[in-house]
Amino acid sequence: MTPAEAANAIADTEATVPDPSAATEASMAALDEGLVRADQAALLQGNVLSLMLGNAVATAVAVLMLHQGAVPWALWAWVLAQAANIAFNGWAGARIGRRPASPRNAQRRLRAATIASTISGALWALGVVVLWHPGDAEAQLLLIFLVTGLSANAVHSLNAHLPAFRGFFVPCVLGAILAALSDWDQRGTVVALMGAVYFVTSWRFAGRMHATLVDSLRRRYQVERLAADLRVQKERAEQASRSKSRFLAAASHDLRQPVHALSLFVGALGQRPLDAESRRLVGHVQGAVDSMGTMFNALLDVSQLDAGMVQVHDRAFALRPLLQRIAADEGALAQRKGLRLRLRLRNHLNADELAVRSDPVLLERVLRNLVANAVNYTDCGGVLLSARQRGGDVQVRVLDTGIGIAAERQAEVFQEFVQLHNPERDRAKGMGLGLAIVRRLVDLLGVPLALRSVPGRGTAFTLHLPLAAALDAVPAPDAVLPVPAPAMAAPGDLVLVIDDDDQIRVAMAGLLAGWGLQVISAAGMDDLQPQLMALTVSPRLAICDYRLRGRENGLALAEQLQTLFNDALPVILITGDTAAERLRDAAASGHVLLHKPVSPQALLSAMARALAAQGEGD
Repeated sequence: MTPAEAANAIADTEATVPDPSAATEASMAALDEGLVRADQAALLQGNVLSLMLGNAVATAVAVLMLHQGAVPWALWAWVLAQAANIAFNGWAGARIGRRPASPRNAQRRLRAATIASTISGALWALGVVVLWHPGDAEAQLLLIFLVTGLSANAVHSLNAHLPAFRGFFVPCVLGAILAALSDWDQRGTVVALMGAVYFVTSWRFAGRMHATLVDSLRRRYQVERLAADLRVQKERAEQASRSKSRFLAAASHDLRQPVHALSLFVGALGQRPLDAESRRLVGHVQGAVDSMGTMFNALLDVSQLDAGMVQVHDRAFALRPLLQRIAADEGALAQRKGLRLRLRLRNHLNADELAVRSDPVLLERVLRNLVANAVNYTDCGGVLLSARQRGGDVQVRVLDTGIGIAAERQAEVFQEFVQLHNPERDRAKGMGLGLAIVRRLVDLLGVPLALRSVPGRGTAFTLHLPLAAALDAVPAPDAVLPVPAPAMAAPGDLVLVIDDDDQIRVAMAGLLAGWGLQVISAAGMDDLQPQLMALTVSPRLAICDYRLRGRENGLALAEQLQTLFNDALPVILITGDTAAERLRDAAASGHVLLHKPVSPQALLSAMARALAAQGEGD
C-alpha cells in the first residue's frame, strides 16, 4: 500500500467514526421533540371538556331549531351517533386524564385525538346533509353559524396538532360549502364563496398558531436545558474555585513550614560570633527569607480579604498628606529605575483641610499598590500621581508611560497571579497579586475604579472619592508608655514551644536559648504533659503552632494550657494556614497571632505584646 493509499484509507476510517458532539446534539434534539409532542398531547387533553361541551350544545341547538323538515329516522340516527361520540370522548378523556402525557405515550395519544376529531368532523358533515333545508334561508344561516362556530373553536382548541384540527375542520366546513352549492342559486354561490374564503384563512391561521406554539415549546426546553447546563457549569466553577482555594491553602501552609524554620535558624545563627564574610552571607540568606515572607504575606492578604477579616473604618481625613507620603516613599523606588514620580494637586487640593471620606489605611494600601505596579511596568518616562476636585468627588489618578494593556486583556490584570508582561516570572515584579488585592479593597471600600490603557503609551487608574464637609476629629494618641519590667521576658524565664515539626522546634529552641530563655518543646499535649509534671517553676509564655497532628489544634491546646495555669499563661499562636474559616477562628481567639514565616524581630515583638497584655489583665 502506497502512502497515498494509506492516507485515503485512514481518511475513510475517520469518516465512518461518529462525531460524539453531533450524536449528543441529535439525541438532545430527539428528546426535545418527544417533550414537545407530550406537551401537544397535554394541550389537546386539556381542551377535551370544551370540545365536548361545544359539540353537545351545538347538537342540541341544531336538533331543537332545525328538526322540522328533516327526515326523522336520519335525524335520530345522527343524534344517537353524536351522543355516542360525545359519551365515548368523555369516557376516554377521563380515563386518559388519570395518566399525564409523556414522550412515551404522546404519539399514541395524538393519533387517537386525530381519529376522534375526524369522526366528529365527519358527523357534523353528515349533520349538515341531514339538517339542510333547501330554500329556507333562516335555517341555512343558523346551520352555517353553528358549523362556523364549531370550526372556529377547533382552530383554537386543536391547533396544537394539525392533523387533529384538519380531521375536524375539513369535513365540517367542506360539508357546509357543498350544501350551499346544492341550491344552485346566486345566494348559495355567494355563501359557498364566503365559506371557501373562510376555509383558506382559517387553515392558514391555524397553521401559524401551530408553528408559533411548537416553536415556543421547543425554545422553552432549549432554555431549560441551557439553564441546567449553566447551573452545572456554575457548580463546576464554584467547585474549581473551592479546590483552588484548598490547594493554595495547603500549598501555602506546607511551603511556609520550611521557610519558617529557615527564618528561625538564620536568626539563631545571627546571634553567633561570625567573621565578616560569614555575616555577609547570613545577611543574604536573611534577605532571601524576607523576600519569601513578603510573597507569602501577599497570599495572606488575599485570604484575609476573602475571609471578610478586613474591616472598613470610614472617616473624613485630609487627602494631601496621604498623597505626599506615598509620593515620597515610592519615589525612591522610581529613582532607582531612572524614572520620575510626580505628584500633581489641582483646584483646592493644596489645602491641608480638604477632606475625603474613606478608610485612610485601606485607601493608602490601594494607592501604594497602584503606584508600585506603575513603577514596575514602566521602563522610561515616569509616573504621575494626581488628584483634582470634580463636583462632589475627588478624582485620584495613577498615570504611567509604561507598556500598556490591550483592551481585550484589561479584565485579566485583576485576577490572581496574572502578569501579562512578565512571562519569565521575574520576582522583582512581584507575584501578580497587587491588582487582585486592589480590586478586593476597592470593592470593600465601595470606591469606583476605572482603567484606561493604550498599548505602548501607558495606563491610567482612576479612583473617585467622595468629598467630606470637614475633617473628623481624631483623638490624640495615648502616650507610649515603656513596657514595665514584669512584662518583658527576662533571662532564665521558661517558654513552652509546641509544634509538630521537628525542625521548627529545634530552630525555635535555639533562637530562644540565644536570648537567654529556658525552653521546653513538645509535638503536642501528650508529649508536653509529662514535662509539665516535672516543672518546678511556672512557664512565662507559650508559643504554639495552630495546626498540629491528628485532631489536635493549637487553639484547643492554648485553652488547655490557660486552664492548667489559671489564665496566667499568655499564648502566641503561629499559623501557616490561609483558609478563611481557620483565619477567622484564630483571629477571634484573642491570642497574639503570627503568620509564618516569622522573623526573629517579629517574634520578639509578639512576645512583648503578649506579656504586656497579660500584665494589663492582671
